Amino acid sequence: MGTFVLIHGAGSGAWVWHKVAPRLEHQGHTVITPDLPGHGRNPRPMAEITLARYADSVCDILRAQSEPVVLVGHSLGGAVISQAAEACPEKIQTLVYLAGYLLRNGESPLDISQTDSESLMMGTAVFSDDQLSATCQPEALQELGYADCSAEDLALVRSLITPQAVAPLSTPVQITAERAGRVPKVYILCTQDKVIGPATQRRMAEAGGCDRLLTLDTSHNPYLSAPQAVADCLLTVL
Repeated sequence: MGTFVLIHGAGSGAWVWHKVAPRLEHQGHTVITPDLPGHGRNPRPMAEITLARYADSVCDILRAQSEPVVLVGHSLGGAVISQAAEACPEKIQTLVYLAGYLLRNGESPLDISQTDSESLMMGTAVFSDDQLSATCQPEALQELGYADCSAEDLALVRSLITPQAVAPLSTPVQITAERAGRVPKVYILCTQDKVIGPATQRRMAEAGGCDRLLTLDTSHNPYLSAPQAVADCLLTVL
């Protein structure tokens, strides 16, 4: 049996995996779903939330495991798992990017979003007065990432989603071929995605040297709309 560590994306928390985690556990696997610093039950001041702090928190979890894990990153979580892989590649069996930012050294998530013609993210973002955080226009939330989700799931998202610190979005990853680059990678592409366009996802998967490219006919957040399909994809990684 394996261990999955599931890393959420921007403005969310461990709660996003509440449908996927039990499906993996039912197959006998261990599943760890942390809240990144500043999210969920792990509060931090907005000014203290950085990509490095995210990655450090993930590595703390990985180093506590006896065996290498399958490390999954959704959306912004993709950048987080890449940076964590640079610090502790020996603790990772496989990196899985679920509609995630699979960046080259020196790229940031915002670099990708600003050139993604299929993405609606930049046009729906609302920045705080101090420019430290951003959120999505409430009226655009469903179209942006949850068009195929139920009314109940959308209500859950609206009740739990929070502003996202800008710093992790604008910080370039610092990774090398010798460390993060040596970890096997799988990409799960979402074909209806309007946060990271499908063409951009495919380009990142190809440039990132993924061993496999899987596809889901979903929006950006399939852990809510198609949790069994997500679990099935993850189970093929072991």
